[in-house]
Amino acid sequence: MKNLVHLALAALFLLGSASAQNIPLPVDIFGGYSYLSFDFPANPSSGTTSQRLAFNGYDFSVAVSLFHHLGVEGDISGHSLNDCENTTFNCSDFSYMFGPRYNLRDRSSRITGFVHALVGRDNGTLVLTNSSSSLSDTSIAFAGGGAVDYWLFRHIGIQLGPVDYMYTRHLNDFGVPSQNNFRAAAGVAFRFGGELPSGERAPKSQPLPPEAPSSSKSRRGPAPAPLPTTQSEAVSIPGRGMPITSLGVIVAPQEFDGAKVVEVVPGGVAEMASLKAGDLIKSVDGKAVKTPMELAAELSDKSGKVRIGILRGTFATETLVLISH
Repeated sequence: MKNLVHLALAALFLLGSASAQNIPLPVDIFGGYSYLSFDFPANPSSGTTSQRLAFNGYDFSVAVSLFHHLGVEGDISGHSLNDCENTTFNCSDFSYMFGPRYNLRDRSSRITGFVHALVGRDNGTLVLTNSSSSLSDTSIAFAGGGAVDYWLFRHIGIQLGPVDYMYTRHLNDFGVPSQNNFRAAAGVAFRFGGELPSGERAPKSQPLPPEAPSSSKSRRGPAPAPLPTTQSEAVSIPGRGMPITSLGVIVAPQEFDGAKVVEVVPGGVAEMASLKAGDLIKSVDGKAVKTPMELAAELSDKSGKVRIGILRGTFATETLVLISH
């Protein structure tokens, strides 16, 4: 438990340090409780068979995404059991492993997951049946499995897993067979850096609606300046957000809960539909949108009358807009 506290403090320190920096690559940190079902080796000399021992401990991992879905991971776990094999000795197990991780879904989703394959070393302190002392042994270790993350906030979530099959070869010098172990963990996950998934294409920019006739134009004043139309400008405007040119708004993310309007272009579609800065766009034609990227994707092939669901304070409603391409 003392080691787990130290690891948790280290994770919080890394999170705080990273928040003050612009880290280009996505980084995930996990720390939590871990259960190990250890395949206690049989002892042929005494005629005993293998059995399962329940170890309790901790698991800590750090993963860095190098590409859109593929990354690398380092994992450390420790487990122990008091009065092992009905003796006064304690059994323990400590492993450190590294390997590739494949991330399921992108970082804009509230629910994500991953699968991994790790290889490294496992240090075990075990007690053979009828032995008067404990034995320490180092073995190669392999673990393969996966986990699911539910993100409560942008940087903090709950992780169920990893649930892994874990292979070790302890005490082979004593003629005992290899071990087929299983471990399962659960705890808190942190993430930072690389907010937009690398390799994700920006949405195609949409032209503004055609200018209104001169009589209408005179009532509204001068025509609004056009929003950026290049693909690089459509991704983000530092300090402002993402332009949605088909609506005539600039929006920003709102904790996976929609696209928040931060600016309304005068004379645009949104202004004609009475949208205001501070409105939270929640749906398009009844389909929920959770991020500005999803809003842009939903509007990319829309034309004509479109229903936009908004939340203004605690008041939820829908408004009808006319989009032209």
